[in-house]
Amino acid sequence: MNYKLFDFLSDEKFKLMLDMAKEVHGQDEAQQIINRFNKVDKNAFFNVCHEHELDGVVGAYAYSLGLNLPDEWKKEYEKQKYRQEFLKEKAKEICTIMDDQGIPMVVLKNGGIMISMVSEAVKCPMEDIDSLIKKKHFYKAHEVLVKNGFVFKFRSAFEAEKLDDAYRHGSSEYYFTMPDGDKMWFELSWRAIDGRWIRPDVEPDTDGFIDRSFVPEGTKVHVLSKEDNLLQVCIHTAKHSYVRAPGLRLHMDVDRIVAHNDIDWKLFIKKVKNTHVCKSTYLSLFIPTVLFGTKVPQWVFDELKSKSTDKLLVMLGKVGLPHPQERKFSKLQFLRFQMALYDSKNDMLHTLYPNKQWMQERYGCKNNVQIAQAVIVRGLDLVGIRKKK
Repeated sequence: MNYKLFDFLSDEKFKLMLDMAKEVHGQDEAQQIINRFNKVDKNAFFNVCHEHELDGVVGAYAYSLGLNLPDEWKKEYEKQKYRQEFLKEKAKEICTIMDDQGIPMVVLKNGGIMISMVSEAVKCPMEDIDSLIKKKHFYKAHEVLVKNGFVFKFRSAFEAEKLDDAYRHGSSEYYFTMPDGDKMWFELSWRAIDGRWIRPDVEPDTDGFIDRSFVPEGTKVHVLSKEDNLLQVCIHTAKHSYVRAPGLRLHMDVDRIVAHNDIDWKLFIKKVKNTHVCKSTYLSLFIPTVLFGTKVPQWVFDELKSKSTDKLLVMLGKVGLPHPQERKFSKLQFLRFQMALYDSKNDMLHTLYPNKQWMQERYGCKNNVQIAQAVIVRGLDLVGIRKKK
């Protein structure tokens, strides 16, 4: 079946960008890419790469092939290289400090990939560092961050800087002012996985994630095991609805983890099914196979595919993968898409109301009236309607 979602690949600029950004290149590809790069309009190509935050990744591969970049691209490349190298070293530094305090800290997603798989920081574009700790360490880790120059501040206008609320919800945010005046954002979380379509009662255990993590040589940074890592980035991609900012580069996480690791696919499928995220994971794996040629066994797709997966791809095709900074969904479209991601109607109900104890702990409810009010607030939040704090 041909999906409208991928029609943009007929544009050579987009196709070349993705071919240069992917992790694995065949022996014959390099010369083909050189020929294609030499023919493309460099300014137009740079604009496409820059809009999709892949100018650093593509630029790094271009340099590895001995290609020359326009001056504007070189300037942006150096700027991104500085920023990503700063984030990398700062992440390693804070993990070392946490380790000294007896707090194992996992660096998630692109940050963990940068530290454990892809050595060139510029090839790992990201706006922030996401970290994972055990719930029992949350308050202590907060103190460590503040003592080391991080300012407790949420980026969203919907969040207030109330630490106890952040603890109940599972995460807090901070920023660190870089030497050039820019802000480095840092997220501290004790919830390994969450999403609007994920039942809280089947969220994977964070302590288990951390206990199975490994520490790359020469660091005190924890990185998730390969199957946990793949599950986490698949869900993260889905949280951005596959097409919303930062868009195309999100799908590189799956591509790189699969390229650099011998995935135990049976174990991975078991984790996916235990978390009730078959539909969303199918999309998170399928899209990079088209964009980058990521090697995922066909039987994995057969295990995850449902009657809804084609429907979901058609829905995404109406909003498109390119131009992630543009508005992608109306509220009604977003609601329909999120509802379609649930593996079952039962999962949808359990997401709205997991159980009484969970509602009491998450929303601080003390009686049934407050629980009923919290269910309404939660329902509005799940469909994307929130009030500013």
